[in-house]
Amino acid sequence: MSKIAHVDVYPTAVGMKDIFNIGTGFVGDPGSAGDHVFVKLTTDDGYVGWGEQRALPSWSYETTESITTTVRHHIAPLLLGRDPLNLNQIQESIYQTLKPAVSNGHPFAKAAVDIALHDLQGKILEVPLHTLFGGKRHDTLRLCYALSIDTPEIMGLKAKALAPCSCFKVKVAGTPAEDEERLRAVHEAAPDAKLWIDANQSYTPTNALELLKRVADVREIYCMEQPVASQDWFGMKRVREDASIPIAIDEGCFTYFDLAKIARLECADAVVLKVCKSGGLNACLKSVPIAEANSLELLGSGLTEAGIGFIASVHLFSTLDLVLPAELNAPAFLETMAVSGIHIHDHVVTVPDGPGLGVTPDEDYIKANVLDVENS
Repeated sequence: MSKIAHVDVYPTAVGMKDIFNIGTGFVGDPGSAGDHVFVKLTTDDGYVGWGEQRALPSWSYETTESITTTVRHHIAPLLLGRDPLNLNQIQESIYQTLKPAVSNGHPFAKAAVDIALHDLQGKILEVPLHTLFGGKRHDTLRLCYALSIDTPEIMGLKAKALAPCSCFKVKVAGTPAEDEERLRAVHEAAPDAKLWIDANQSYTPTNALELLKRVADVREIYCMEQPVASQDWFGMKRVREDASIPIAIDEGCFTYFDLAKIARLECADAVVLKVCKSGGLNACLKSVPIAEANSLELLGSGLTEAGIGFIASVHLFSTLDLVLPAELNAPAFLETMAVSGIHIHDHVVTVPDGPGLGVTPDEDYIKANVLDVENS
């Protein structure tokens, strides 16, 4: 029986090849690498599992430093000597140690560890990750890419350059007239692509409805995500009641407990699933039956994770029926995925069938770009 013998944490700078701005601010650019936290679990009989999450404090409260120290000092002691197949026991001990009381309970740190545990399980059992969730429904997964907030001309050019991408998440900044120009420029550049508006909390309810009225003739716009502040569920309800397209919730819904409240409040038509905000793969899946039972559509997304986090989401989303292509945009923004074994053609990724994640981390790159966060 395998036992976890070592827990290694690598906060790593992963370079970006393009600028990325969203409604809550700056994400990164070629001059400033993103901070990713990689977790490596090794068993006493030689199995290795990898996990990853990206730190983005402008989106959620966890920082590179907090994720690193939480895993090293609070989660790692709970893992050592444990059988990685006893996931329920491990997750319960982590939950009891890091409870979602005032905060959401450090979901990014938990998610990085959770992915590594699932990778370990898949390798020990010699099955791909998707098999642990009942098996994939789809052999491939179409990808949606985010378009960073910029001038309408540049956003249109970037959409055209990403052909034949069939869906774009168009980031908007909270000003109806300017955002209308952005959406029309992208639509003109890619007239057949579905458009997924993402405000990242930058709108008031009134202005959000104004934008939707301005672009009501653009039939390819499918939905609008998180128009108002994450805590403003009644603002979401106001927008949803008067909007002509589905309204999706993201930052306002971290857990399946949140989603149950949202369903009761009737303040969203769809929910954006993210492994990072849920605290892991199993926790993310717990939102699915709640959504389905309340007629909430499923959208899949990420937080520009590198290859490990990316492919973990691919495995999970391959077991679901999403209403739009999965918005996993690392291939468009990162200089490297820091793994080998990912196969993408025309913005369609093949779901791996190898054991665990089915990819091989670039451990040399990860270690060569480690950040000294505890002594900085």
